Amino acid sequence: MRAISVTVRVTLFLLLLCLAVPVVLADVSVKGLNGEAKKNVELLLSLVKENCNSPEWKIRDLFDQADTDIKLALRALGYYHPVITKSLTFSTPCWQADFAINPGPQVIVDEVTISITGDADEDPEFQKLRNQLLTAKGKPLRHDHYEKMKSRIQSLALERGYLKSSFSEKQLLIDKASNKAHIQLVFNAGKRMVFGNIRVDQDILNPDFVQKLISIKSGDFYSGEQLAKSHNTLSKSGYFDMIDIRPDTENIDQQQVPVSLKLHPKSKHHYSLGVGFDTDIGPLLSATYINRRVNRQGHFFNANIDLSPVLSTADAEYSVPLDNPVSDFFSFGGGFKREDTDTFKSLSAKLSARLKHIFDNGWRQTLFIDSVYEDFTIGETSNQVLLLVPGGSWLRSVSDSAMRPTRGHRLELNLAGSYKNPLSDVSFAQGSVAAVWMHLLPWGGTFIGRTEQGAMLVDEFDRLPSSYRFYAGGMNSIRGYAYKELGAKDPLGHVVGGKFLSVVSAEYEHPVLDDWGLAAFIDGGNAFNPDNIDIKAGAGLGVRWYSPIGPIRLDFAIPLNDADSSFQIHFAAGARL
Repeated sequence: MRAISVTVRVTLFLLLLCLAVPVVLADVSVKGLNGEAKKNVELLLSLVKENCNSPEWKIRDLFDQADTDIKLALRALGYYHPVITKSLTFSTPCWQADFAINPGPQVIVDEVTISITGDADEDPEFQKLRNQLLTAKGKPLRHDHYEKMKSRIQSLALERGYLKSSFSEKQLLIDKASNKAHIQLVFNAGKRMVFGNIRVDQDILNPDFVQKLISIKSGDFYSGEQLAKSHNTLSKSGYFDMIDIRPDTENIDQQQVPVSLKLHPKSKHHYSLGVGFDTDIGPLLSATYINRRVNRQGHFFNANIDLSPVLSTADAEYSVPLDNPVSDFFSFGGGFKREDTDTFKSLSAKLSARLKHIFDNGWRQTLFIDSVYEDFTIGETSNQVLLLVPGGSWLRSVSDSAMRPTRGHRLELNLAGSYKNPLSDVSFAQGSVAAVWMHLLPWGGTFIGRTEQGAMLVDEFDRLPSSYRFYAGGMNSIRGYAYKELGAKDPLGHVVGGKFLSVVSAEYEHPVLDDWGLAAFIDGGNAFNPDNIDIKAGAGLGVRWYSPIGPIRLDFAIPLNDADSSFQIHFAAGARL
């Protein structure tokens, strides 16, 4: 045991000794160049990678090789006549190398000739690409740009189905005397392929239904984009855990490319339990059940329960894919909701039917009709109301990242109403719009603008359930105030909600570490009636953690007007777009 201890001590001593002696870097100076030319020389100059401990013979060899390194680095950027002056000195404790470089004139692309033969000669996408590549004429020569030109042509050919294509001629001719270059490319695209037999290997859903999820069809022109679209659609459908799409390019027969799809199903049943905390509604217990395949026609069912002191919900929904299961669904279901805030209490039950459609431009439309029974107490008033409420919502969200967006927007429009009849006790019509806009600022911070506006017409406001009144306050409304604390008041001072809603917010978020950020914000607005507009404002600071599951926000806000508390702590998870 003593021998082991001594060995450990010696090892630690040597390790500390090594750490105590810093590696002294050599001084390699490159002058006369700027920008990419200097970066490229420093990247390819082998001498730069050596330190003061390198043997002298190695340094001298690399110093002699430096001319070749520099010329190769500059030639890639079109400089073929550099003049290099260099010196190397050895002294204690290190050596030093100095390079003064005059890159000389840069070669200019004097002529670009691109010929496309085969079926691609009349392909509009190839004509468009060819016109783009011809703009290289008159610009400085870059060898990487020349390689990219060839790569773009080859990539487009594979994307568009010219699978037997090749360059019959590819030349970069350089006249060093005149500093001019001529690019000459001849690309033989050959015949354009089509999709042949499409074989689908799966046994969980009706084959006719699965075909509706696949955008590639036998006889259509071969397209990499359509293959990717089919993969994406099958993945988003929720039925499959793994999708393997393989075009058989080795067995093309009469320009037909066979394609095989092997689809591995997700488990039919999914259960989940969750425990959390929300600063608006308190501790939260949730449970979810999903049946991904009720039958072979792709019907699915989901049920959710969320329990908290302020807001508890239970709902279930049965969904039926329609003729286009990628974008169209019909669903029906029901649920219960209990809400107990500082301003009202309510218990409601709902039966609903929904027709959902996703437009090609990204808009998501939901048309619905709800039958709602609500028992509520607001201030000194209690009521039980039955409503039949048709309506619609339209949502579009665009962002540069699902997990950590810095640019994008979200827009949501809602319309709903009811007309007094034997199935509905109150007539009303209401509409609202909610929007979020994020924009990356030049110095790395992000501006986040948010607004929510709503208005309604109602014949008997006192009988309108709390679920359809406007309130403000909370994490996603006006921070610094409690959840649904704000709204129009009755003569006794009770908050009863409003016929109108107006909320605006401005926030600045700045990253401070790789996965952390700080934020400052101000929110303003209220829910009000036209005869009593009382604008409230809140401001504060926040901490952001860009976690693997999405952004997590913790905000500390103070009300700038009278409120029930002097400050609020708000917590939320998930992206806002």
